[in-house]
Amino acid sequence: MSDGIEPPRREAYLDEIAAGPIRRVAAHLIEVVIWGLIYAYWYVVVPYLAWLVFALMRGQTPGKQLLGMVAVRPDGTRFGWFRMLIRELFKELYWVLTLGLGMIIDIMLLALSDDSRTVADRVTGSTIVHVSALQS
Repeated sequence: MSDGIEPPRREAYLDEIAAGPIRRVAAHLIEVVIWGLIYAYWYVVVPYLAWLVFALMRGQTPGKQLLGMVAVRPDGTRFGWFRMLIRELFKELYWVLTLGLGMIIDIMLLALSDDSRTVADRVTGSTIVHVSALQS
């Protein structure tokens, strides 16, 4: 029984030039990988940006807040959001560009120097102190 609607007819040459199943599956897999990367990217970038905003607003990273520490200027005042942005971006860039060696250098500086300041602290003029020291 026909309702009077017929499917469109394919041109004969389309059978000759149609993409094969292997190529179509490969294209689909490439798209799955691209979407997977986009999906994973957002799960990494969004929390990082939230963390960065948190650090900028308080002068503390979440770890520093949990352990009661804060970044201060040489005069003892808390870092503002712009200085904290520069400090955090420098630290991250330094660690990435040195392929993690910067983190090892920072740990050595913390352990061996008298002032317990990392490379980022030295470049941005920060010192990490106990919050309780600022309140007294």
